[in-house]
Amino acid sequence: MTMNQNAENQIERLLEKPFWVVDFLPERVSAERSKQYFAVENFCCNGQYINQLYQHFAYLIIKLSCYFVIYNNPSPNEIYNSINNCLSKGYVNFLFSDNDTLITLNSGDLYMTVYNPDGRFLEMVQSLATAEGLFVRRGEKL
Repeated sequence: MTMNQNAENQIERLLEKPFWVVDFLPERVSAERSKQYFAVENFCCNGQYINQLYQHFAYLIIKLSCYFVIYNNPSPNEIYNSINNCLSKGYVNFLFSDNDTLITLNSGDLYMTVYNPDGRFLEMVQSLATAEGLFVRRGEKL
């Protein structure tokens, strides 16, 4: 999806806002369990699992598009393909310009990031994530 300068500026601004994470795990893994987490992450990224996970992410975004306007109004096929192509492209951004909310997915990540959601948007993300077997938690800046 091609974006104009205003949309790119909005994305840059939103990347500095509070964020939530849509993840395959319900909470952060403790430092004591990090070795096992990295083994699981490696397993998930090198197999069929990441393709299945990205399908769940795509379905979540497609469903969100029924309730909120995504910049450039992509079709369900465009949303699905952009997420599936994310592994080779590097990233995908979905700007919900009317809600001043951004959802990002970076290639190889096992989570999506939701920046600046208002209450209704976050509630919808949580409901849809649950339906897709995913979890939503508040993000933490490292």
